Amino acid sequence: MVMHVEIIESNPHLRSLLGWHLQQVGHIVHLAGDCQQGQEVFQLRHPDLVVLDLDLKEGKGLELCRWLHYQGTPLILVLSAREEEADVVTALRAGADDYLAKPFGMQEFLARVEALARRARPYLPSVLNLGELQVDLVQRRVVVRNVPVDLT
Repeated sequence: MVMHVEIIESNPHLRSLLGWHLQQVGHIVHLAGDCQQGQEVFQLRHPDLVVLDLDLKEGKGLELCRWLHYQGTPLILVLSAREEEADVVTALRAGADDYLAKPFGMQEFLARVEALARRARPYLPSVLNLGELQVDLVQRRVVVRNVPVDLT
C-alpha cells in the first residue's frame, strides 16, 4: 500500500536517509525539520503516517505527538534516542502507534512502516465542504449557503 509519509526529524542527514528509503519502496514522502514546519506540512498534506523524532530541538516532540493524535487520522511512528520503558510508555500514551529507539537498523524501520501501513486508517472527515454545500456526517445535517436543509 502506497502511503503519504511525513518525516519530522531534526537531523537533516537522517531525515533524508529515511525519506530516500521510503521512496525506494514506493511511498510518497514529505519532510520537516522542526515542530512548526511539521504542523504546516501536516495541515497541507494530511499524511497517512508521521515518523516523528521526539528529540526535536525545540523540546516539543511529545506535544507535537499529542497534537497529531488529536488530528484524528495519522498513524504515528516515534523515533527517539530515549529507550527507557517510561519514555516508551509516555509516547504511546501521547498517541504514538509505535516506538523505535535510536540507533536502529533500516530494515527494522521499513518493517515497522510496513506493519503500520497494514493498519492504515482511511481518512474520512466528519464534515464535507463542497462550495456552498456543507454536509455534516456526524450530526447528519446539510447546509446550503448557510441555510439548513430539511432532509427525510
